[in-house]
Amino acid sequence: MRLNDYQAEAMSFRLPSACEKYALLNLTGEVGELNSLLAKALRDGPKFDIELNIKKELGDILWCLSAVAADNGMTLEEIARSNINKLSGRKKKNSLQGSGDER
Repeated sequence: MRLNDYQAEAMSFRLPSACEKYALLNLTGEVGELNSLLAKALRDGPKFDIELNIKKELGDILWCLSAVAADNGMTLEEIARSNINKLSGRKKKNSLQGSGDER
């Protein structure tokens, strides 16, 4: 599935109440759910269905990311391409490691 196809289909499930603020706040909430799942796996050992639950949480994160992107007039494919271009530039400059946006 292409990223833009996913984004269009995912947004067809968006409820009217899932406004811009909801999408942004829920994105961090879904990342928190993934972190909690992984933390519990570290503490207690992974459950038999951990891969399925990770996939579900990542799907929820992807939905929220799609909504935030759409709210800002962006597609997932253009975001992905921009990120690859940024990383390629950093690799050419041998600056993949380190911190700061302008490396």
